[in-house]
Order: sequence, then structure tokens, then C-alpha cells
Amino acid sequence: MPKILGFTPGWLSRPSQGFQVFASSEEKRLKGPPERQTQKSSANGSTSRGDYVGPNRTIARRGTEIFVVVGNTIRWSDLCMVKEDWEGQRHERKQSLNSSRGQDEGQDSLGGSEGRGYRILNVPVYEQIRQLIPSSNGELLAIVTSHTVHIATLPPSSSLDPSDLAPIKLKTYMLGPTKHILSESSIASVLWHPLGVGGESLVTVTTEAVVRVWELNRNNRWTFDKPTLEIDLRKLAYGQSADQDFKPSTGTRRGFSLDALDMNVASACFGSTGSEAESGWCAMTLWIAMKEGDVYALCPLLPKKWQPPHTLVPSLTSTVSAKHMWHAEEWNSLGESHQNDLQYQWLTEVDKQEPITLQSEFGIAPEIIIYECPTSPSSIPRLQGPFSIAPDDEDQDLELSDIHVIASKLDLKELMDGEDEDAQLDDDQGGLSISVVCLMTTGGRVLICLDLKGIEADWLPAKRSTANPEADGSPQPELVLLEALETLRPNDRTDTEWPTFTPDVHSRYSFFTTHSGDLFYFSLESWIEGLERELRNNSTAGATLRVQVFTKGFGTLRERILHVDYQDIGRLDKSVAQCIVLQDSDLGYFLLTASSGQPYAVLLDSPVEDNTPEMDFKPQLDTDTEPAQKQITTSLARSPYQPPESLWAVSSISNFVDAHVPKRHKRAIKEEIRLSPATLEVMTEAHRVLSYETYQLGTAAADLFRRCERMIDEFRDQIHRARDVALRIDQMNDEDADSYDHSRTMTVARGSGVKVEERLTAAREKQHSLMTRHDALRKKVARFAGKGISDREKAWAAELDKVRQSLLEPEGREHGGPEEEKEENKPQRQPWRRFAEVQRLADDLLSQATSVSQDAATTHARSNGEMKGSSFKVPPNIRRNKIDEVMMLLERETALVNAAQERLQKLSITGIVAAT
Repeated sequence: MPKILGFTPGWLSRPSQGFQVFASSEEKRLKGPPERQTQKSSANGSTSRGDYVGPNRTIARRGTEIFVVVGNTIRWSDLCMVKEDWEGQRHERKQSLNSSRGQDEGQDSLGGSEGRGYRILNVPVYEQIRQLIPSSNGELLAIVTSHTVHIATLPPSSSLDPSDLAPIKLKTYMLGPTKHILSESSIASVLWHPLGVGGESLVTVTTEAVVRVWELNRNNRWTFDKPTLEIDLRKLAYGQSADQDFKPSTGTRRGFSLDALDMNVASACFGSTGSEAESGWCAMTLWIAMKEGDVYALCPLLPKKWQPPHTLVPSLTSTVSAKHMWHAEEWNSLGESHQNDLQYQWLTEVDKQEPITLQSEFGIAPEIIIYECPTSPSSIPRLQGPFSIAPDDEDQDLELSDIHVIASKLDLKELMDGEDEDAQLDDDQGGLSISVVCLMTTGGRVLICLDLKGIEADWLPAKRSTANPEADGSPQPELVLLEALETLRPNDRTDTEWPTFTPDVHSRYSFFTTHSGDLFYFSLESWIEGLERELRNNSTAGATLRVQVFTKGFGTLRERILHVDYQDIGRLDKSVAQCIVLQDSDLGYFLLTASSGQPYAVLLDSPVEDNTPEMDFKPQLDTDTEPAQKQITTSLARSPYQPPESLWAVSSISNFVDAHVPKRHKRAIKEEIRLSPATLEVMTEAHRVLSYETYQLGTAAADLFRRCERMIDEFRDQIHRARDVALRIDQMNDEDADSYDHSRTMTVARGSGVKVEERLTAAREKQHSLMTRHDALRKKVARFAGKGISDREKAWAAELDKVRQSLLEPEGREHGGPEEEKEENKPQRQPWRRFAEVQRLADDLLSQATSVSQDAATTHARSNGEMKGSSFKVPPNIRRNKIDEVMMLLERETALVNAAQERLQKLSITGIVAAT
């Protein structure tokens, strides 16, 4: 869990400009008693939060810019600018404290009357705004009410100046003027498609299970009126073939149906963000969570033109082609083979296309590749589900409110098999090879489920006659329930409770949850790597034991980040906006939410990636030699005090007459008081209002008094901690503690020198034991390596080296050089030169003997043929004796040299071994 560094900073606290971004511009007045307030609102017929049950996404961001719904208006502000202005004003106030003029200016700047720090964005939306959903490129903003959707074009950041107080009128388009209206179904989810071209493809899901895909074009208003794809999931659930009509019925009211009770959509999300490191089918999969607890999936759900990441099409092609070849060779079930054939047909049509390639605006980003959605087998996929959650809890029904899916990682090794090493992608992110499905119930329970099989593309048969005979008997897909975590107590649950998920900006496997009272942080990273190792392990030996150890090991990390304390008893609206998370160099790791016009923020410590390898050996402290040290406890981060509205809102007594006294009785109030039923009614109503306001003021004052008392106690505790730290420092430095009057201090100071001496003695003993162990190990290693070499043996090895150099010819020496001529003039030649001279003489004698024998043979042949006995003839015994002498000399010199070389080699090897 990231460490909490602080809570709501000063630049978001009242009366700063950051607080005014979330506060209502109208004058705050104390509300009346709850029963009167409820009657008044119901009498006027105004819509309130209690009439709406659904997600509350009234805060959106674009970088560090935020869009906030206050009342029914949208405000824009930049958090970095607000923080910089607040710090600048604070610095100016500090400099101007010496003059009264500076103090007045500081008070004016503190109130924020000159610059309010936000701009108002005017949009023609008259229903209460419930959700703000910006597009991925930050150019469009989806404004969602309970039944309608409006698309606003956002101005660039450079044209927005918070110092300008004039409101900005946004160009707005109404989405589906005949589809999303008050007479039709309410909106459940609005999603920007991760594979949409330019981030301008929108998907809307209604509570009556109708999915619509919109491809928006700001130059063509027709794209905002009619969707490119409409699917009624209730019809699709019972579909038999792709030639059926799955469009929603128009002009008719739905009647009561038992099947309709199981298809009320709570929320929907895509299975991926469109990243290159995620599996291919995930970005095309739309997950739908029903209020009754069922989960469905649509894959592939694509607009007519879609923009895939660079790894999507190659990864799908390699996977589907491999499965197609495997199904062709092996016998499999008809259902799997039919699904793989449809996938192969769909991908074949994608590969045949010539995609449109667009360059980025500045040429920095990679190229944009645009494909057209294949129409074969069909543009409408099969509805997969409902997924059964195993093990099933039959005692409690699930009432879902939100869904969050973490995509499986892409197998880059399989994708880049056979490619060049330079083309390899970065695979250092890690993760699971299966998807993780997180479900949220209205009771605050978070279900962590695993999709072991994975969602792949599937379609209905082309015709009903060729329908899959095994479709009805196919097993129901399931999600494996890994863990269930509670975040909300039953007593704290409200009638309009609707918890939601918020993804983290640092890790895919961590997220935040928001409900009416608390914000929680969840992290799955403690068991992700262990589960991935088990999934990749093909060995079944000991699998049961490993699974038991894994289930009993570290679970999901769950920590409460923020608690929203409702101090006002009369507050009826207890809704908390879904939090947003951002990471910025100026703001840090920042979490922001709001409730009843007040911002709540948490500053977290940014996680640092540690790339140092883990050491298997972890030294432990020796309790015998090291004295136990008490850990220094530091003060925890605490949320700053936020004064309740009862302390700074205007009293309603000032307009009591206009609000509570009828017109016929206003004249009697100015006259002499008369005892009458009308006067009694006015006095009773005034007492009711005044008693309620005084009760709120007393409660707020009592809460402030308790906080002050607690702060005094905490300050006293911090003084004691500082004193303990000072004592420990004195113990380490052996300083005199005469300056401390406490008796405990004097007692500890007297024995401080003894403790220091004991620690030094223990350290010396430990050092001596370590040196003893080191000497023993060194002797043991030397004994295994052999006996050490003596000085005489070293001298003998040096002499042998000298003999070796004298016997062997040095390498790289050329014959006939000046050095060779000098050595030849020496009285005693080196042995290797003598050996070379003997070899040369032997060669000369052999060549002479050969030539003499050839001449003798020729002469003998001539003497026999022509003139016998006339030529010179060498006696055979003389010739034989000469040759024997030469050969004997050669053998002797050769044996002498070989023996010297062999002995030298043995002695050199023995010397090297002894030296090591």
C-alpha cells in the first residue's frame, strides 16, 4: 500500500480558491429541520439525489485539469494553477504582515473574491448531470443524465484562463434524440471504445440491456442521431442464427416478463484499455454486469472502423492459425471447431484488407492503422454467459453495482518467435496470462474472480438450419471466485448506495473503490506472480499442496484511504463522487473526491520500482549481542479539520418571515402581539427553526472542543516521544543528563556509560569470533587445495623456468637477425641453437648421402654396361659407418632434448598446483 503523506491540503480547504471550485456560488444558509425539508422538497416536486440510484461520476479530469459538477453547472479548473496561486498568495501575505495594508490585501486574497480559480462551462443540459466521461484524446466530454447523453467539444488547455471570469459556452450535440430520451430506458453506462478511431467511438448501455455503438463525426450531425450498431441483449440471449433481427423494439412499452427480471444492467466495461501489452480479444470484449448478479460478455464488439494497436492483429493471427491447424489434425468437439472456423474466417477477411495508414500530427507518435470491421461471419457477436461464479454462495444473492476487468497480458515470446532480436518488445511488465474480473455489490463487497478459460470471439451461425447442435448442451462458462472482501458495514449502508471502481495510475493490478463513507485501496500484486508461476507449471505432482499453500498465503491488500465524516446531522445528501487518481510532478500521487460541495483529497507516496535482485540470505540480528532497540514511532498523517456548514453558513432566521409566515399573517407581526392561534403557530415554527440551528451550533462547537482536547493530548504525547528520542541520543553519546529534571532521566543517564561499554565489549567479542571463523575456513580451504609451496621449491621452479627458456626457442624470433648474429659470436651457445645446428647438419648429411648413393648407382650401371671398373667407387663399409655415426648422434641429441622437455613439464605442473 502506498504511504499516506497527507490529507486535504490547504489550497483545497476553505476559504481558498480550490475550495470555491467545489462549493456552491449561492449563499449558504442553514437548512431547516429534516422533516420540514423533506416535506418541502416533495411539495415542490424537485428531483433530489434520493430519486436517483446509480453511479455518481461528477468529477472528471484531463491531465491536471478537472471538470466538476456543482448544482447542474460544469466548472473547469487546473489543480496546478490553483496550487501555485495559493502558494504565491501565501508568500505575499507573509511578506506583508508588517503593514496593515499588507494584512488587508492578504485577507482579500484569502477570501478569493478577486480570482475564483475556475471557469464555468455552459451546456444546454436541463436534467441533473450524473456522469462526466472525457474521451481518451481529451477533445470530447460525454455529459450523462439519468436518461440523456450530450457530447460537448472541449476547448484546448491553452485557451482556458482561470483569471477570466466569463463563462464559456461549449458546442454540444445531443446523442440519440430519439433513442436516449425520458420516455425510454435510463442510462447504465457510457464508454469510449478503446479501439475507436481518434477516440471518438462511443458505446452506450441502457438498464434494459440495449447496447449501441456510435461513431461520432463533428462535421456530420447525422452520426449523433443514429448509431452504427444496435443490439438488444434480451433478444440476443435467445438468438439461434445471425439472420435474426436483434435491434430493440421501438414504439412499444415492455410488459412484465420473468426473463426481463434477470437482464437489468448495472454497469459495463471493456476488458482492456487498448494497450499493446494486453491480449488481443480483451479490447474487443464488452463485459456487462446485471443487477441480479449475472455477468455476460460480447466479443468482438467493434465499430465499423477501428484502430488496433500494432500487436493486436499479429497476435490474433498467430493464435487463431495455430488453433486452426491443431483442430484440422486432431479430433475435437464440434462447438470448438465451429468457433475456431468462424474466427479464422473473420481474421482472413481482416488480413485481406489494405488498411488506411495515417501519420501522427507531429510525426512523433507511431503510425495509425485503421481497419474496417469484417461483416463475415456477422457484425453482431454471440452473447456469452451468464457466467456462474464458483464456488457459489447460495445463502446470499448478489446485487451488483459495478464491474472492473484487468486484461490478461500478451505472450510476447510466442508472438515474436522466429523474429529478429532487435524487433523484440519489452516484456518487463509482468502480469497474469488470464483476466481478472472484479465485481462490486451494492453492499460494498468486492469479489475477485478469475477467468481461466478466457473470452474469445464467437458468433451465431449464419442460418438456423446450420445451428450448432451442441450449443444447448455446452457447459456454462464460469468465473472462479478467488476472494471476497468487505468494505461497508451493514449499518452504514444507505438506500442510494452505489459503490464504484477507479483504476490506479501506477499498476494495472491495483484500484480504488468509492462508496458513501469510505475510499479503499486494493492491490493484487502480492499473489499475481505466484499464481502465474503455478499456471505456467505443467507438473501435476504436488499440485494440491501448492494450491492449498497459495490459498492460505498472502491475499489481496485492502486498506482504507479516506473516511468521509458527516458532521451535519441534517445533511440528507450523503453521496460521494467517484474519486479520480492522477500522478503529476507538481501534485504528486494525488487522489481527489467531493461530497456536498466539499473536496476531500489524499496525497500518497509514489511507489518506486526497485530493480535490485532479492537476496536469499537475510541476516538476522543476534539477540544475545545486540540489545533490543525500541522502534521510533512517528505521528501518522491526519485529515485537517473541516468546519461544518453550521459554523459558517448564514442563519435562516433572517428570511424566516418570507419563508415560514403566510402573507395574511405578515401584517399582524408588525402590530401589537395578540394571543391567537396564528401567533402561536408562528412562535412554534420560529422555535423549531431556532432550536434546530442552536442544536447544530452546539454540536459543532462540542465537536471542535473535543478535537482541541484531542490535539492537546496528541501534542503532549509528541512531547513525550521527543523526550524519549532525546534520552536515546544521550544514551548513545554518553552525555550528561543534568539538564533533565525528571528522575527517570537521571537514572537512565547514570547507567548510560555502562550500557555503552557493554555494547562495545559485545562488538569486540563478535569481531573476534568472526575472525576466528575466517581463519578456520581459510585453513580448511588450503587443506583441500594441497600443501603450501616452500621457498626452496619456489627457487627450484624459477630455475626450471630458466632452463625451459634456454632449451626452447623463444616464440616470434626470426632467424638471421642481428640478435642471432650476436649470440653466434658467444663462446658458449645456447642448447636450442646447438640442437638446431645438429638438425641442419643431419639434413645436409642426408642430402649428401642421397646424392652420393644416386651417383654410385648411376656409375655402377654404366660400368656394368660399358666400361666396368673404370669409375671411382666408395667402399660400402665406409659409407655405412658414416651414416650410422650421424644417426646415432641424432638419436642421442633427440633423446636428450625430449627428456629435458618432459621433466620440465612435470615440474612446472607441480609448481602451479602447489602455488594455487
